[in-house]
Amino acid sequence: MENSISYLSPEYIRQLLEIKSESKNLDYKEGLNWDDKASRDKKLEIIKDILAMANTQDGGKIVFGVKDDDFSFAGLKKNDHKSFDQTKVNELLHSYTDPKHFCHVCKQIIDGKYIVVIDVPEFQEDPIICKKDAPSSKNRDKLILKKGQIYIRTEKASSEIIPSVQEMRELLGRSLIKKGDELLSTIERLIKGKPSKASDESQEKYDEEIKEANNFIFQNIGNKLEIIGYWEVYAYPIEYNSKRISDQRKIRELIEKSEVALRGWNFPHTDSHGNASNFTKGRQSYTISEGLSYEGYCAYQSGLFIWKAAFEEDVSGIHTSIGKPALYVRWAIWSITEYFLFFKRYYVEIAPESDLHIKIVLNRTGDRQLLFLHPSSPPTDDLYERELHYNQYIAREPSIAIEKDIKVVDLRASYKEIANSIIKHIFSVFNWDDIKEPFIDQWQTRLIKRKF
Repeated sequence: MENSISYLSPEYIRQLLEIKSESKNLDYKEGLNWDDKASRDKKLEIIKDILAMANTQDGGKIVFGVKDDDFSFAGLKKNDHKSFDQTKVNELLHSYTDPKHFCHVCKQIIDGKYIVVIDVPEFQEDPIICKKDAPSSKNRDKLILKKGQIYIRTEKASSEIIPSVQEMRELLGRSLIKKGDELLSTIERLIKGKPSKASDESQEKYDEEIKEANNFIFQNIGNKLEIIGYWEVYAYPIEYNSKRISDQRKIRELIEKSEVALRGWNFPHTDSHGNASNFTKGRQSYTISEGLSYEGYCAYQSGLFIWKAAFEEDVSGIHTSIGKPALYVRWAIWSITEYFLFFKRYYVEIAPESDLHIKIVLNRTGDRQLLFLHPSSPPTDDLYERELHYNQYIAREPSIAIEKDIKVVDLRASYKEIANSIIKHIFSVFNWDDIKEPFIDQWQTRLIKRKF
């Protein structure tokens, strides 16, 4: 196994540091020396966190070099940074995981400070079980890890033995879905009919809710979107049913269960500072985080979901070398893939037999240029990507809108391929006509396998 793989880019790690809030998928640690024998208990606590994140949807990341009290970035001592070794971490991890599970160790220097990130993928097919006891070296009667137990991350960002039958059912359900999805992706549907269209009556009712949702989002973040580019995402089952989801509490549960946390900042992001709330027909949220994100969503009992967010590039002030507003190729691929992964998870739960209408809009794309290498990224060794870097692909349309009707069963079986076709269409409007689908698939796979 390659030692200390560093595939997490500096800009991505900066985003993790900006979140400053622990969650099921993100944990901060102040410091640790992996070679220090006196740190055995601390290392076992890290193994416990890894076991728990492996059983958590989308896995998680443990960031070393962040203060415990205020989550500010302090950095690690040089010797502590050097002590982290991917092979050593995985050797200890393998002593306690069944089936065997791997994590990735990324070592970087950010703003002159040492930082380590342990990236933990979600289990592939079967949940990870602890295969032996790990007593504390300070108190042999205390078990840090217990044989035969399954650990998960909780909403309070702690790693605990799975506490209830309900959580166990959810975990096993994810395992069954993974196996079922693999089977679905290899079998063509016996009868592949075209998705149906919404009736005029259904469309009128959705249009009313879409208008309400747009008003809410623009009232709260519209001033942040006035002069920058932004995404719009719409999705809903073809046939309208005002009570498709029983109540607001259920919507909240479904969004938490379906959200995608592959990059640290979840999609969709639910605000944790008082800007998320229920309303008569559903649940809504908006977030204003300077330098990080301006976004909002509305989720209706009917199944309608609407989300809007400023382009990350514009919030971060990223421009191309000739001063044009940018659309960063990798971020676009990752964002659209996340949208469709969320749709897959969400609508399999609420409308598994339905057809969906999905619409994706990119606003203020006129004179915007594709950016192939992030300004802080090192030169690439990929000849195809280097060639693209020196071409100028610029959109002339003021906005790009794509609408698609999709069966949920097709979404479940091939969400990546559907996202790939949308991405290819968007890039074609930037006059990139000869894009190779394996190029898109490569970056989708890196997202899903968390190799950023």
